[in-house]
Amino acid sequence: MLKTLWSRLLLIVALSLAAPAFATEQSRKVLVVGDSLLDWHSLKGNSIPQVLARKTGWDVRNRAASGAKMYLTGAEENPRSVIPAQFEDGNWDWVVVNGGANDLLTKCGCRRCDKVINGIISRDGSQGILPDLVRRARSTGAQVMMVGYIGNPRLNLFSGCTDEVLEIVRRQKLLAQKARGVRYFSTRDVIAINKRSSFALDGIHPSQRSTKRIGAHLAATLLQLDAATR
Repeated sequence: MLKTLWSRLLLIVALSLAAPAFATEQSRKVLVVGDSLLDWHSLKGNSIPQVLARKTGWDVRNRAASGAKMYLTGAEENPRSVIPAQFEDGNWDWVVVNGGANDLLTKCGCRRCDKVINGIISRDGSQGILPDLVRRARSTGAQVMMVGYIGNPRLNLFSGCTDEVLEIVRRQKLLAQKARGVRYFSTRDVIAINKRSSFALDGIHPSQRSTKRIGAHLAATLLQLDAATR
């Protein structure tokens, strides 16, 4: 008798461990648009959106692509190379978005980038390519989560863009504060940015350990916000 009960208990524990960590009874539809931050480690099944999907049990469609930019150039040849063109109309519950760093690198070389930044998002966070994309997502009824860049303090290809990226982040936070149904998620608060192991070999993108951690924290945040607004 005791042996049978113990066997059943072990089976229940095993099944609970195999289930998504934060799975909910009702699934949500999530669209992800952005650049390599949200695409990195996709081939290994450990991108941030893939971790988000596993942890929530939600239907997550990832359209983000490495090298994608905010400015509307190149969409005719490859829609996924332009972040607003990645967006697909649909019955989304959440839209997760990031981007802007590739524009800084290619359009102004991270020097005298005021015009480029203003085109992405104005000083008050109300106008520009990103706010337009957010409004488009909100018009479908979806809530929006903007994901910020990590920023490695060690020397890398984007080191010269640090001040510019931080300015975009400041404006994103303003947008999140002012717009209903829009949030900002800080990746810098989730991982240890001073540790080499937090980054991939290029020193720019998150390591697999970091994408797993960021994805898990993003999942917990979205689940909490979703539960509070339903």
